[in-house]
Amino acid sequence: MGRMIFDRHDTTADRPDAHLPMLTVTEATRLRQLVTNWFAERQSPMSLGGNQVRVSQDQYLPLDNLAHFARSTPPAEWAALVDRHFSAFFNAPYSATPADQLLRDTRLRLLADDALPDDGGFDYVRPVAEGLVEALALDLPDTVRMLHDDDVAAAGLDALRAAGRANLLAEPADHELVERPGGAVLHYVSGDSFFVASKVLVLDDYALATTGRPLPEDGALVVVPARSLMVYYPIADGHVVEAINDLANFGLGAYEDNAGSISPRLYWWHAGALTSLTRIDHATQEFSIQPPDALMTVLDRLVGG
Repeated sequence: MGRMIFDRHDTTADRPDAHLPMLTVTEATRLRQLVTNWFAERQSPMSLGGNQVRVSQDQYLPLDNLAHFARSTPPAEWAALVDRHFSAFFNAPYSATPADQLLRDTRLRLLADDALPDDGGFDYVRPVAEGLVEALALDLPDTVRMLHDDDVAAAGLDALRAAGRANLLAEPADHELVERPGGAVLHYVSGDSFFVASKVLVLDDYALATTGRPLPEDGALVVVPARSLMVYYPIADGHVVEAINDLANFGLGAYEDNAGSISPRLYWWHAGALTSLTRIDHATQEFSIQPPDALMTVLDRLVGG
């Protein structure tokens, strides 16, 4: 798919920022620089991208609330605003998160399989498909924190997964139908949440709740290029080959262009499981689509090949 469908930016510096739309590009750039300066002055490691600051392997601090406050604060006071915002967070005394709060605020989270450190603390994380894992994240007003094994032991893995699934389904997202020139209709799911792409973990229930129809028996094609974006196509008509090409191209481009990248791969959702259709030659960095025999049978039936 060409990126033009999903690129709604204009060319002026006063357009809304792509990741902090409550500010203009110029304003958001200035705010990010002040945040960078705050951490640099304290020689505190961080990485900044889009609408978040990553302060450790498993902890992200969203900038959305800070940006909302900045919008109603004179620019001359932004440096002081940034200082108050991050000082309040880092100076707060540490205490273990109570089990009831874990259950209330935890969501299932989809991550790239190399997103978490491999030095222990996340033994509960389970693989979902090639390149993807399912973890648990605590979503708080000023931070998103991945749960450690200690958190899971406190509240119970089964209870947290059940709560995380329900909370993920309730997470708001925008849902838009995009008709491609050849006729394929794609479901474009986006939003400010860190958990939009994670909805692929509950895709069957999400599709039913959003469209009123279950996914077809043959499943769906889906890409999850970045945390705030999922695009899927229910496999129900002869446009499936077009959809494969569109989604594969779009997924790769969106993976490269968006903050919080997850995977450039195209996946087949079928009977609750995800299968990667993308094969990556890591030596040449070439991508190809190779459907399994079961999906080829579906394609032959729908396309008449």
